[in-house]
Amino acid sequence: MSQNNRQLDDSTSLRVRRGRVESVDLYEIKDTELDTLEKGTPADLQLNFAIFLLSLAFSAIASLETATFATKAVETTFIIVSVVGILLGAYLMIAWWRARSEVKELCKKIRQRIPPDVQAADEEEEEEEEPTANAAAGSGVNDDPAPRG
Repeated sequence: MSQNNRQLDDSTSLRVRRGRVESVDLYEIKDTELDTLEKGTPADLQLNFAIFLLSLAFSAIASLETATFATKAVETTFIIVSVVGILLGAYLMIAWWRARSEVKELCKKIRQRIPPDVQAADEEEEEEEEPTANAAAGSGVNDDPAPRG
């Protein structure tokens, strides 16, 4: 029974539609680079914790300003949460800001392995110059300084 299913699957044809492209760039990457791309950066996690700690700190500050506390220990706890939240949140935010471009830099490094196509750039420049030259030739402006009459 499973052989019949395989025969049916093998006998059916698959229609492939292809759109032509001028060129394809293939980049070779190392295992370590692939691992870095797969894992991402720790910056994402740092940003999440920074937002959490700063939110917690500002909530504690709002509670300190609006509430009255029955015991000094509870008020001290809110003060500690506020200070620690702001300090750690700010530290993690700065660490995120400095490390956020690690994956971008890795991708840029990989892309630089293939030099830019000089021939394609020259063709693009020629295409940009041609319409300008044609427009000046057919502008209809009389360049002859002598009046006709």
